Amino acid sequence: MTEVQIKLLGAFFVTLQKKRITMKTTETPKQQSFTLPGVLHIEPFSAADAIANYNAAIVDVRESEEVDIIKFDTTELIHLPLSVIVDRFNELPKDRPLIVACSNGVRSVKAVNLLNYQGFAQAINLDGGINQWHRDGLPLILRQDLLDSGQNCGTSKSSGCGCGCSC
Repeated sequence: MTEVQIKLLGAFFVTLQKKRITMKTTETPKQQSFTLPGVLHIEPFSAADAIANYNAAIVDVRESEEVDIIKFDTTELIHLPLSVIVDRFNELPKDRPLIVACSNGVRSVKAVNLLNYQGFAQAINLDGGINQWHRDGLPLILRQDLLDSGQNCGTSKSSGCGCGCSC
C-alpha cells in the first residue's frame, strides 16, 4: 500500500468515526422499557437523519407477515427476520451503521445484542420500533388492500397517522 492509499484509508476511518459520534444514540431508550447492557438506541427522527446523512440502513427483523402489512418507506432497508438472523447475519454489511427495528423495540434489542457479539460495532436499536416511527409521522408503506378497504394500519393515533390509512 502506498503512502497516499494509507492516508486515504486513514481519512475514511476518521470520517466514519466522526459520523458515528454525531449520530444521536443513547444507552437508555426513551420509548420502550426493555433493553440489554451495551445496546445503543436511536430515536426515529435521528434514525431518519442517519439514513439520509450517514449511510445507515434499517434492518427490519420483523417476520414477513408483519412486513407485508406495513413497512419502512426507504431504499436503505434490509429485511432479515429474527427467526433467521442467527443463520444469516453474515449477509449484513459491517462497514455502515445498521439501525435494527421491529414492532416496538424488544426483538430488535435482542438482535442488536447478537450483532454486537458478532462484531457489528455499528448496530443500533430503533427506540420504540416501527410503531414509534409511525407515531412520529415518518414515511411508511401500508399494504394496498388495507388502504383500499379504508382499514387502518393498527396504530392508535387519534389525529391520523400519515401513512394513508383511515386512522
